[in-house]
Amino acid sequence: MVAALALLAIPVAPQAQAAEAPLAPAIGKTPGNGNPLFSHKFGADPYALEYDGRIYIYMTNDILEYNADGTVRDNTYGRINKITVVSSDDLVNWTDHGEIPVAGAQGAAKWASNSWAPAAAHKKINGQDKFFLYFADSANGIGVLTADSPIGPFVDPLGKALISRSGTPGVADVTWLFDPAVLVDDDGSAYIYFGGGVPAGKESDPGTARVAKLGDDMISLDLAASGGVAKPINPPWLFEDSGINKYNGKYYYSYCTNFSSGNRPDHPAGTIAYMVSDNPLGPFTYVKTILPNPSVFFGVGGNNHHAIFDFKGESYIVYHAQTLAKAMAESDTMPEMGGQAHGYRNAHINKLTFDANGVIQDITGDYKGPTQLNNFNPYARVEAEAFAWNGGISTEATTEPGALVSGLNLAVSKIQDGDWTALSKVDFGQQGAGTFTANVASDGNGGTIELRLDSATGPLIGTLSVSHTGGVNNWQRKTTAITGATGVHDLYMVYRGATGGDLFKVDYWQFEERSETRELAAINASIDKHKLDIVSGTNKAALQVKAIYTDGTSEVVTSAVVATPGQSGIVSVEGGVVTGVGYGSTSVNISYGGKSDTIHLLVKDLNSELTVKQITVDNAAVALEAGRSATFKVTAEYMDGRLADVTRLATYSNPSPGVAEVSNGTITAKGSGSTEVTVSYRGELGEAATATIRVTVDKPAFVAIEAETAADNTENAYVTGVIDGHSWTLVDGQSTKAMMFGPDTGFNMTGTDAATLATGSRLSYKINFETAGTYQLWILAKSVDYNSDSVHVGLNNEYRFTVNGIQGVSNSQFNWANLSNGGTVVTGGTTLNIAAGVHELNFWGREDGLIIDRIYLTTSTSTANPIWPPAEPQAPTTVLTADGSVKPGSTFQVGVGLQHVPQEVYAQDVTLSYNSDVFEYVSAAGAADNVRLVAENNETTGEVRLITASIGGASVEQALLNVTFRVKAGVSNTSGAIAVTHAELGTAPEGTTVQASGSSKTIAVGSPDIVVDKTALTETIASAQGLADAAVVGTKPGQYPQAAVDALTQAIAAATAVKDNAGATQTQVNGAVDALKEAIEVFKAAVVKQASEDLNGDGKISVGDLAMVAYHYGKDTASADWDTAKVADLNGDGKVDIEDLSRVAAKIFIQ
Repeated sequence: MVAALALLAIPVAPQAQAAEAPLAPAIGKTPGNGNPLFSHKFGADPYALEYDGRIYIYMTNDILEYNADGTVRDNTYGRINKITVVSSDDLVNWTDHGEIPVAGAQGAAKWASNSWAPAAAHKKINGQDKFFLYFADSANGIGVLTADSPIGPFVDPLGKALISRSGTPGVADVTWLFDPAVLVDDDGSAYIYFGGGVPAGKESDPGTARVAKLGDDMISLDLAASGGVAKPINPPWLFEDSGINKYNGKYYYSYCTNFSSGNRPDHPAGTIAYMVSDNPLGPFTYVKTILPNPSVFFGVGGNNHHAIFDFKGESYIVYHAQTLAKAMAESDTMPEMGGQAHGYRNAHINKLTFDANGVIQDITGDYKGPTQLNNFNPYARVEAEAFAWNGGISTEATTEPGALVSGLNLAVSKIQDGDWTALSKVDFGQQGAGTFTANVASDGNGGTIELRLDSATGPLIGTLSVSHTGGVNNWQRKTTAITGATGVHDLYMVYRGATGGDLFKVDYWQFEERSETRELAAINASIDKHKLDIVSGTNKAALQVKAIYTDGTSEVVTSAVVATPGQSGIVSVEGGVVTGVGYGSTSVNISYGGKSDTIHLLVKDLNSELTVKQITVDNAAVALEAGRSATFKVTAEYMDGRLADVTRLATYSNPSPGVAEVSNGTITAKGSGSTEVTVSYRGELGEAATATIRVTVDKPAFVAIEAETAADNTENAYVTGVIDGHSWTLVDGQSTKAMMFGPDTGFNMTGTDAATLATGSRLSYKINFETAGTYQLWILAKSVDYNSDSVHVGLNNEYRFTVNGIQGVSNSQFNWANLSNGGTVVTGGTTLNIAAGVHELNFWGREDGLIIDRIYLTTSTSTANPIWPPAEPQAPTTVLTADGSVKPGSTFQVGVGLQHVPQEVYAQDVTLSYNSDVFEYVSAAGAADNVRLVAENNETTGEVRLITASIGGASVEQALLNVTFRVKAGVSNTSGAIAVTHAELGTAPEGTTVQASGSSKTIAVGSPDIVVDKTALTETIASAQGLADAAVVGTKPGQYPQAAVDALTQAIAAATAVKDNAGATQTQVNGAVDALKEAIEVFKAAVVKQASEDLNGDGKISVGDLAMVAYHYGKDTASADWDTAKVADLNGDGKVDIEDLSRVAAKIFIQ
């Protein structure tokens, strides 16, 4: 039977607070802006569908692809087989509906390999709402899926493509059979537009767009309306991206222009243009361009894909740009992107307007985005995956029922300390909010949700405690009180908890309006940890219960609740303290005032779970070039076999930070040399485990040139020659200026013989190479198209090679291209073997339109893009290495090292200062065999001057001295500093001196060692074990009940666990002694004692006692009154018989 426990009014320990991490950065979409639409994942090729007061955006599910070395590679689109969908009713706050599985083995259309560039439509079929999702299977066909809701689930009604080259008349010569757009006209008829590609020689009129009427069922074609074939459309300079919409009775067909070169002033490359017709099947008449390539607005471009839609009385255009990827690459969060966006895209929206004649006005892409159409209502169920801005979080599918479709639902997941989500313009009304409830799940210790107004650090209106819910998919509704939430504000939800792991997941939430009356709305029970042991020190958790009232108030009611454990013998609850008493998992129901909540606990042996066995580093030996970075992960293996990522929790001891900075999962190479970093991590119990990371850094030679310096025609950088009106001229670069071989008319100079090159236009740079070597030649270039992506390269005015394929890297935007080793993309180049001295680097214009912004030559063979601006040489510096803490009275060493010294050093004059009230100087010695200490002076208190000589020269990155100090007698629990205050270095053979910057080290002095005496505990365990071993279980005098033996055995086990715990304190040991002694006394008292024959208690044995035995004679344990009769069972055999009578009679004779 499970007992209900009324809690006593005993003070509750406060819940432990984790160290507060900094807020996760908002990357891509920042607070106050509406573009990109979301920033927690990618979404490309957007298409819009309005339904039931919401706009749904369907997108290609761009996903990051990686090279074998862990760096991000360019988007190949080959792995995309899902469609992402989001929706909004205000165009700023967006709900993530997840990914629709379209193609591949797990998709609805298993015949398809990919799902690109979706289009969506809604139509009533037989009186029922039906939704249609059209998609491209790469560039090879168009499929269709159907559903009963705009988010699915979608099914494939055909089992094959709707449009294919082999099955659809009129499309066999369409280069790219993709990019559908669908119009459902006012009369219910529907049309599909698709196609793209640029056949050779047809750049200005590709003729690869098509239109066809859809059948009434929306999953078939009615080609009779267009002469039995899909009808051609002829947009000038077409690339791809069909779009269709209707305005004032006219049909607007829009598309993206191609990137081919030529005389095309009215059709810029990669721009959205449109045509108009009076008929959905055309013919269409070209009007103008409306939306330039995203590179114009955001500094990163590529293909341009869009859709035009109407929503709540206004027109808008949704398009994609690489703004999120660009922000990720430029942040510190993803060094593996190498500073490049790599073609990963996100959707933007801007308003679209028409003039009085129906002409679409020019559109400016921006980060600001559309104006929010209406305030956000917090008083209905809100999906947690609905937000305007966020930092750090992800979303994932959950089995919890969804609001729109029961079987489709998402939750906010991978929440860590400092992550957050926010909504724009939440309207709490004049009355304001009184309570907040969220559906949450946690398989850890949980955390809190801070509810703040207008910023992530704004006024706090409430804090929701989230404890362990019993599992990652075991959901609970938790409620908290809200104060100060009235009017319209941005709402921020800041997630807090322990660092180093996921805290919890959130499915949905809802505010309730504040009432004038104070009624109990809910209770919130929280616990500071959900895992306990039965061993003193790790067997208790603090429980706190709050009553949440409808008027926005709350109070702690822990002492007044009733706590009912789900299983007996696992935990006890008293006074707000939960104590582990037996191994197992259980829940505890907490009730108060007719409301209830539940906490979940696990009681187990925590020693193996909390003690680290070892730590490992996945990238323990790293070779980098200066300026480059690498990532690593530190994994702790606990005694129970559990693995945990402790990268951000570990400590790092680095003797040479000037060589490389190593911490929190990132290695950043600084200067030549090597360093061995000690990584340390300790669990809650046991000793710290360590591992090492060895980093070797090379510093390759390089030359960096801004190409535009040639425009000044100086002695060292200049332009010569004009060919057929073409020359290198100054134009806009990525951020400053650049040089272009132009004008861009389609001209090219193919010859490479000396005579032909002499007639060309040459870009030249004189360079003093201080280091001889084999150099790779990189350029930061922009190639408008494949007709402007080659150049001739020479050295000292002699032709060396010609490269082609720069557009394969440029993608019509500024990107770094390796001309010496461009692989299968940039072909024809070789390395340049260059001797030390002055040489002239030459570029001859080959195809016009190529723009060179920066030039970088390096002996590095790295395939990663050059770092710009290149790192400046670092000044000479000293480095101190020592343990961060020492024991009282101990001696310890401080290492003195040198870094970034430009010449070899043969002599050193170093002065160290130190806190003389904490430390005292002992001695010094060279840290290497060739370092001689030739003089020392420690006459000045707190200072020692050391003069050394390095026989044969010291390395530019070397440990120099080992200096020994001692902690002064009587000093403890403090810290002191040791610093290099002067360092003068002598170089040879010139005899010059170099000043090196100082450095310092703060060293903590700990407490005196405390010896934990376990003698009494060991002796008490031995005594208790002797009693247990000697005990005989039975009911006869001198024997013990089985329960008593079991209780003593458990008490011995608990005491032994404390004895064996190396981290146990003296308090814990003493407590274990007392507890075991108490258990021994209880055990002794449980011995079966010999029954007394004085049954009537008159102090003598007589026939009165014999009469009582005779009265109960013949009764046994089955008798109804055995509880009364058993007093006469003197021998304890469960019955009253002749033996009991004889025993009393025998005693009468000897009275």
